[in-house]
Amino acid sequence: MKRLILPVLVFLLVFLCGTAAVLWTMETPRRPRETPAPERRGVAVRGLPPLELPGESRSRSGADGWEYAGETAANFVTARARLQAELFHRSWHLEKEIPLEESLSPSVLMTFRRADIELVLMLWKIDSNTTGFSYRREKITTPHVESI
Repeated sequence: MKRLILPVLVFLLVFLCGTAAVLWTMETPRRPRETPAPERRGVAVRGLPPLELPGESRSRSGADGWEYAGETAANFVTARARLQAELFHRSWHLEKEIPLEESLSPSVLMTFRRADIELVLMLWKIDSNTTGFSYRREKITTPHVESI
């Protein structure tokens, strides 16, 4: 039994060193990660019809940089849930949600994305059963970046 231990240990030492040497030579050189260029947003997408949001009671062309503005006949929480569900149904994906105020008159700013278009939606409470909204759509242009 004592005679067998030394050859087994030598075999394991040679086997492990050989495996390490083979793996060391097979390792591909790592390239430094390229950071993608920041996204650039173009002007608002022109010529698109309004989104026809659910429960929309009044809508008009927006001002101050907003594409459209309107009101919906629902409380803030219900209107927010309906608008999010409708946008999810239309393949928009929620990227960011920023609560602007959480007091008696809450408001929230949400960004959605579908392909290369970003939708910025703002909701605010007008009264107990009316919620206001404004939105704009922007085309996102990203310079060509090679993926690793």
